[in-house]
Amino acid sequence: MRYRFPLETALRVRRAEEKVARARLLLANASLVSAIAARDLADAHYRATGSFVVDLASLLEERCAAELAAVALEHAKSTVSRAASDAALAHVAWTSAAKRVATLERIDERRRREHLAEEARREVAMVDDIVAARYAMAAAR
Repeated sequence: MRYRFPLETALRVRRAEEKVARARLLLANASLVSAIAARDLADAHYRATGSFVVDLASLLEERCAAELAAVALEHAKSTVSRAASDAALAHVAWTSAAKRVATLERIDERRRREHLAEEARREVAMVDDIVAARYAMAAAR
C-alpha cells in the first residue's frame, strides 16, 4: 500500500505561503538597505552644508539649504524607521510561516515512518503465515 500524507494539500499551501513570506522579507530588506543608503546620502549632504557667510543673501541661501537638508535627513530617518519596522514584521511573518511548514513536515515524516513500520509488520506477519502453512503441509504428509 502506497503512503499518502493526508495533509498534503495543506502542506503545499503552507509552503506557498512561506515562499510569499520569504519574498516579502527579501523585498522589505531591500527596501531597508535602500532607505539606509538614502539616509546616509542625506546625512552627508546635510553635513556638507558649510557656513561661509559673506553677506545677508548668502546667509539666507545657506540657511535655506541647511533647513532643506535637515528636513530631507529627518524624512530619510523616518523612512529608515518605517522600513526597519516593515522588515521586522516581514521577518516575523516568514518565521511563523516557516514554523507551520516545519510542523507539517515533521507530522508527514512521523506518519511516513509509522506507515513503513506497519508495512514491515504486515510483511513479517505474511511471511510467518506462509512459513506456518508450509510447516503444516509438510507435517501433514
